[in-house]
Amino acid sequence: MEPPRSPNSVTYQIIDGLKQSGAEVEIVTERAGLIDLENFRFNYDLYLFKSHSPLAESLAAAAHYRGCRLLNEYPATMKVRDKVLTCTLLLQAGIPTPRTFVTDSLEALRPVAAQMPVVVKPYRGRRGQGIEICQTAAEFEQLIAKRASDATDAEDDGGEDGTALGERLIFAQEYEEHEPFDYKAYAIGDYVHAIKRVFPATTKQEKEGTPVGDDPELTDLVRRCGKLFGLELFGVDLVKTPKGYSVIEVNCFPGYKGVPDGGERISRFILSRV
Repeated sequence: MEPPRSPNSVTYQIIDGLKQSGAEVEIVTERAGLIDLENFRFNYDLYLFKSHSPLAESLAAAAHYRGCRLLNEYPATMKVRDKVLTCTLLLQAGIPTPRTFVTDSLEALRPVAAQMPVVVKPYRGRRGQGIEICQTAAEFEQLIAKRASDATDAEDDGGEDGTALGERLIFAQEYEEHEPFDYKAYAIGDYVHAIKRVFPATTKQEKEGTPVGDDPELTDLVRRCGKLFGLELFGVDLVKTPKGYSVIEVNCFPGYKGVPDGGERISRFILSRV
């Protein structure tokens, strides 16, 4: 797991709930100090794979290949951390998702932006960072000019473009007509809690959103996503178009903001798996 960012975070509640139930909990991140791999413990009953850090991914892989139990499992987590693979699997499963394009050049997207509104995202982006919505071809041209200016400024500051291709890839999706807010659904096993909220959400109240209530169509779609990727603790970002829900992203072990008794529910679920 990764250390909680604040005492009010769901991660803090999970850790506290596990400890109060008598569980021994160890947190490992880049800030955990020196790690002796020869003597690193792989004998816990369960490993919670949450952090997005390179170290967490490497140690989760090591635990997986040593036959340890992970929640979520390593292959399932890594599937949804790859946007291209996520989209491909959603399409193959017949789950509605926007048309998606991948390129290492914004200019290559010009013909697409001329035909439809697009959302341009970082290939490895998280938490809504770096998202650009271009409703018109003119707005897309403004984005190209802005990116070119940013690159020039970086060169003037003495920076070098030493990024790997995977870090330069651009992930773009059709901006589908939808209700004036986004949907976020959080799953804990079979339990699903969905909210709708404005985008981008900035305040605590906006991030917790408004509960959707009973919605069989949404719940079924969320559970299909969990089954497809093999996830048990996960979130699904959606929009509601005139044709119904469309899945934008699937996230492993999200923040569960706005979920009633979220930390307690997750703690109980984790202990049930142990």
